[in-house]
Amino acid sequence: MSEQRQYLRELHAELAEAYWENQPIEQLMAQFSAGYDKVIRELFDQHLGGAQKVTLFAVGGYGRQELHPGSDIDLLVVAAKAKKHKREIELFVQSVFDLNVEVGHAVRDIKACREEAKNDITVATALFERRFLAGDESQVAPLAEALGTRKVWPPDKFFRAKYNEQLQRHKQYHNVEYNLEPNIKTSPGGLRDIHTALWICQRKFDTTRPQQLIDLGVLSPTEANWLVEGKRFICWVRFGLHIIAGRKEDRLQFTYQRELAQRLGFVDTDAQSGVERFMHHYYRHVLALMEVNDILIQHFTEVVTGPRRAKLEPINERFQITNSYIEARHENVFKETPSALLEMFVIMAQRNDIAGVRAATIRLVRDSLYLIDDEYRNNPEHTKLFLALLKAPYTLVSQLTRMRRYGILGRYIPEFGQVIGQMQHDMFHIYTVDAHTMQVIRNMRVFRYRSAQANFPVAYHCVHTIPKLELLYIAGLYHDIGKGRGGDHSELGAVDAAKFCLRHGLNDADTELVCWLVEQHLFMSSVAQRQDIYDPDVVAEFATHVKSEMRLDYLYALTVADINATNPTLWNSWRATLLRQLYTETRKVLRRGLESAADRDATLRAYQEQALDRLASSDDDFDEQQYRNLWENMGEDFLLRHTAAQIAAISKELLQHNLTSGPYVAIRDTHGDLSGEGATQIFIYTNDKRHLFAATVVELSKFDLDVVDATVATRDSGICFDTYTILDNEGRPLPRDSHLRGRILERLREVLGETISSVERPKRRLPRQLRELPRSTEVTIAPTADGAASVLTILASDRPGLLATIGMMLTEMGLQLQSAKITTLGERVEDTFMVQTEDGQAIAGGEPTYVLENTMRQYLNRELGVNNLERAV
Repeated sequence: MSEQRQYLRELHAELAEAYWENQPIEQLMAQFSAGYDKVIRELFDQHLGGAQKVTLFAVGGYGRQELHPGSDIDLLVVAAKAKKHKREIELFVQSVFDLNVEVGHAVRDIKACREEAKNDITVATALFERRFLAGDESQVAPLAEALGTRKVWPPDKFFRAKYNEQLQRHKQYHNVEYNLEPNIKTSPGGLRDIHTALWICQRKFDTTRPQQLIDLGVLSPTEANWLVEGKRFICWVRFGLHIIAGRKEDRLQFTYQRELAQRLGFVDTDAQSGVERFMHHYYRHVLALMEVNDILIQHFTEVVTGPRRAKLEPINERFQITNSYIEARHENVFKETPSALLEMFVIMAQRNDIAGVRAATIRLVRDSLYLIDDEYRNNPEHTKLFLALLKAPYTLVSQLTRMRRYGILGRYIPEFGQVIGQMQHDMFHIYTVDAHTMQVIRNMRVFRYRSAQANFPVAYHCVHTIPKLELLYIAGLYHDIGKGRGGDHSELGAVDAAKFCLRHGLNDADTELVCWLVEQHLFMSSVAQRQDIYDPDVVAEFATHVKSEMRLDYLYALTVADINATNPTLWNSWRATLLRQLYTETRKVLRRGLESAADRDATLRAYQEQALDRLASSDDDFDEQQYRNLWENMGEDFLLRHTAAQIAAISKELLQHNLTSGPYVAIRDTHGDLSGEGATQIFIYTNDKRHLFAATVVELSKFDLDVVDATVATRDSGICFDTYTILDNEGRPLPRDSHLRGRILERLREVLGETISSVERPKRRLPRQLRELPRSTEVTIAPTADGAASVLTILASDRPGLLATIGMMLTEMGLQLQSAKITTLGERVEDTFMVQTEDGQAIAGGEPTYVLENTMRQYLNRELGVNNLERAV
């Protein structure tokens, strides 16, 4: 046994070396299978040599001779009288286990094989891929007869079962072939999709050979080539993945992506990193494999499950509907009428009763792609059709997605073709650019439905207000189209959008609007999340840039569609509140006129006077000066961010609170004006002390709360008024009827009421993805406009306890926190702090600033194991 284990170790080492020398993957898998065949046959002969009616088969991937370094060894022992050979079979199976490999095994007679196959499609599939290894060959033919198509899973039943199995598997991945860390076996477009297509062909035609499938008309030569090359590439990646992981591993995690990209020769360029180029290559193959799978599924849907009598509905001279699927009326349709390549999708988008495209027509489309050249793109008839598609009432996204997958969209819009499969190697953008773009337009379409009014009320209003929805869709198509080329993708996209608009005959005003939306598609979210949108001056400046309500409506709809299509974790009730607040206040300014925009001082006075009126009417001992003195300590943000009623209520409680008895801590909800908005706020009024900010955020993190905004106001009097805006771990305000609020209040009062000598961060493990895909921290320090303080900006990977770490660093470095702006963008934070030295001054420029920036950067990088490179890859 030791000799056999040594043989297999040497086989693994030899083939791993051959892999890195780029030997053909088919040869490597065959050699692996042959090596295991040799050892397993020896073991079988040792324990069961000469046994009558005992036969050994390889099944599953081993049966196909597609072994990878970490693959399971799946075996089937067919024994007419298993009990008679029970001990020998057990010893044989144990000896295989002793090889230190993952083994799947079953022992059955022929009748049991047939019954198990009938009852379980997975068992049946494995048995259909059996390969004789050793033993009594007299059982090979009877087993084949027992599992024949007339007795077990005839082709139509087998097709339906495997197709339903695939649908359920794809559902687990939200039917998206692009994932940050794809499972190369089970994700859409992965190996299992290849196997499914080939299993169906094997059951129906008794072959999986590409040339024979071409001869049968099941595959075209192009599709057969996609299948062969795609399978070769995916197997090649999987083989290397198993070598690097040292085990069976099918998930292409970040760390493996980087190592594979490096070892397989994908180098960095100015526009893309090597790993992004590698994954771009991977996704291109996946997309092609999805197409082969789809065409075979469509073929079998028509042939196997379609009605015997075709139901035909002529549409025009070029197209007809056959059993709910559109098809070309003759094979020269696209050659004779090239505009039909676009017309077909317009027809489908103008009706809601067409299920898809017939397989033969899909092939005709692909064979006609060469017709789409510059002359085609500039043909007014064709540009008119594309605009008609964007204006169509139904299934726009489905048609654009079909056009993308059939190759038309990438040919008609060549710049879009460049971003198909283009991914970004980070945890913020979870889709490739093309998949993200389709999702953005899908969101825009969803905003039209009444059902969207509950979750996206402002976006619903916007899309029903803007005059030309097609301009919004064009901006969606182009907003990220400049990625992967280096430079500012917004500017590059705006240039491309201008050319598109010119080609499609849009007037100057519409062209200017589309280009502005593309160039500024990040502007609204940036202002909402990074600036104080409760400051009238900020709103006025934003309104000056937007210029009109119409542009505001377009920009809001694009912004919300983009955020929700980038990463599901980005959209929460607080972000909805911020964007709605900015939208509403900007619209007020635009309606009043930019020249009459309210200034900050006037707004502050108005809020104070409204609150004083409320307090005077409800308090017999009202002392106006007391409240004005209080507001001096609380800071202007408190007055700008709350209604007069909220200001009056909180101020009254603060004046009644005696700080000698401990800090004032209160929890209140900031209700959004609309559904899906709002957050929970924690107010803290106390004497200033060391570690106050750090201690607070540490305690909040222990309750698994997310601090999305913080306002820290510290006055010369030594009194602090801090406001923390928080959400629960699902991005919502705290539930009102829980005991959680009471526990938070009790804990904060206890901790902040004592001297805080030190703060201990909660010990939490960093998420695996964050460890594998860190980003080097960026720290900048710059003086404020008046030179009285310094603005500290930290861009870093988010992690448990990050705010607490920053708070402790500020204290240790002798910096006083004046205010904080917390912005979390997926797995990245962009936090801004206004700080002063202990003597109330701005941080001196030159060496002091350089030392502080580098100290903070190095400390935060060490937590992630990142060196001081600009970017860790």
